[in-house]
Amino acid sequence: MAGYGNRPEWAPAALLAVGAPLAGAALIVARAALDAYGPSALAGNWAGSALLFVMMMAGYALLVFTQLRYENVLVFFGAFFLLTIGASMVAGAVSDQAMRERGRTTACTVQKVDRREVTSTDGDGNRTTDVFYDHDLACAEPRVRTMTTGSRVAGRGERVQVVYDPRGRLDPRPAGSVGDPGGSLAWGAALFGGGVLLRVLFELGVPPFGPGKGLRLRLRRWRRRRPVRARPPSP
Repeated sequence: MAGYGNRPEWAPAALLAVGAPLAGAALIVARAALDAYGPSALAGNWAGSALLFVMMMAGYALLVFTQLRYENVLVFFGAFFLLTIGASMVAGAVSDQAMRERGRTTACTVQKVDRREVTSTDGDGNRTTDVFYDHDLACAEPRVRTMTTGSRVAGRGERVQVVYDPRGRLDPRPAGSVGDPGGSLAWGAALFGGGVLLRVLFELGVPPFGPGKGLRLRLRRWRRRRPVRARPPSP
């Protein structure tokens, strides 16, 4: 890799470019697998929920915070979206596979729909608002009582087909929303691999992905080129 002539300097670059995203993705996918297929001791208690939450946050932290190394504008934004979306799609493929294996369909009538907004703030002070719709249901399967989606599925009094997990590990969802696990896995792996490739190209110094085109360097050049206004003479 460019700038890493000996092994002690080359190894950290490879670890950050390849090892960190792979470790992060492994935590995210392992969390999804434990959520769908793990022991029952992890479900329905605060300790299991906390463990799964920590695994997910640690996985995304490895993807996001190591991304700060890559100042090149193409690599910084490109790898960020490719890695996070790719890892999420692979994890989603695990959940879809579990739902296809053991999911069952039940007919439900919507009793009530509540719109809910959740606002979060990141470390830079940017606020993001997510909208959720909580559906209260009356289903042929009495264990299915609620369903939360990102959009309104049906109005009050309308009928809807719902897929549920008999083990209660996965949340109910509309029958048509269960995706193809194979397609999600393939696309997720391809996107994730593209993000890793961008990181490797940065470390190799391949134009236009090399460190010489970084965000910090561009900001410095822009500051140097700004015209300097002459101050009026003091009286």
